[in-house]
Amino acid sequence: MVVLKQISNGVVISKIEVAEDDFTIGRNNGNSLQLADGVVSGVHAVVSLKPNKYVAEWFDISIRDLDSTNGTYVNDIAIKEQEIRHGDVIRIGTYEFKVFDDKSTSNTETLFYVPDL
Repeated sequence: MVVLKQISNGVVISKIEVAEDDFTIGRNNGNSLQLADGVVSGVHAVVSLKPNKYVAEWFDISIRDLDSTNGTYVNDIAIKEQEIRHGDVIRIGTYEFKVFDDKSTSNTETLFYVPDL
């Protein structure tokens, strides 16, 4: 499951589950996530989840700015389109969201068994 956690002053304010396919973010009604902020465009950005071509239980996650007026930022860098990973921070207007992916392999160790020959 991919979750966007809204962060303010280091505190989680809300958790938003991102469904597979396209998840729109913007000020207008009808977006998957509606943000009440004058600097957020009507349809500002879209987060896309696509099954990973190698491991079906994992998702490839990306965000695309939809020609917004004030931009979309990932880890404080303005983007047009960007792959995002567990731990990345998305900023749209005054809103910040940290990406949490429970299937992420970040900060994990993979052990392999190598038999004695």
